[in-house]
Amino acid sequence: MTKLKLFFSLFILTMMLSGIGVVQAAVPIPSGFQLISSDTGVRVYQKNYSGGQPDYVIIVDLRYATLRNFTGRVSGPSGNALITRRLLSSYWNDAVAQNTSTRKIKVGINGTFFDPNNDPTGISFGLKADRWLMSYGYGINEPGTKYTLAYDSDYKSSSIQTYSRSIFDGSIPNVIGGYDPNYDKDGKKNSNIQRTFVGVRDDNNDGHSETVIFYASKYATQPWAINILNSFGAGSKMMLDGGGSTCLTVDGTPKISTTRPIPQAFMIYSGK
Repeated sequence: MTKLKLFFSLFILTMMLSGIGVVQAAVPIPSGFQLISSDTGVRVYQKNYSGGQPDYVIIVDLRYATLRNFTGRVSGPSGNALITRRLLSSYWNDAVAQNTSTRKIKVGINGTFFDPNNDPTGISFGLKADRWLMSYGYGINEPGTKYTLAYDSDYKSSSIQTYSRSIFDGSIPNVIGGYDPNYDKDGKKNSNIQRTFVGVRDDNNDGHSETVIFYASKYATQPWAINILNSFGAGSKMMLDGGGSTCLTVDGTPKISTTRPIPQAFMIYSGK
């Protein structure tokens, strides 16, 4: 084997073992985004703006990383339960306690919509965590098209599609409701406020979106958030809860903080 062939063989092997995956090289990182954290299957990018707030993008490759739902205490009947709200730091501490020799918590970020006036709280557009159907959502008949993010870390697959109760009743273990990313909630579509969005991407063209991409910022419009996700190659996208609910922790350091407790958070682990 020539030195050149040996170099490329070792390069490909290293990429596979690191969880980065050579197929992702087909989606270039947009200008200005800097890698601030990386581990098996998880990469976090940040872009700074003069006089403004940073954009954060978290790429989760479910082939190598683990995406989990953490919730507060659940009470009430299945499908219409209430959930106790907790700060992201509390979820983080629980996630750290569940690290293993092959799986380490890297990122925590807020997720589902809920009633901010009550605690325990109802879930607006549905929540299923680790096969536990907690809520179909009390607000599915409110204005605006509702979507769902469904994912299975073990199956290494995710999808975003229009809300259907049957998605929650199916075999997918994790389902989170949200809004169509273009829906003008509260007339603030073009306001620069806190935003949390999510998109999915099929990197190996096998029909399964194995990559989940989160976006978070303290200062962004909806079109801006959508454009950032598009620039990272996301296909289907969904708006998660924003405003005072937006929060993000990376490697134990809060990047976006809030004093608002939330009923559910995405906890992202490197490794399986």
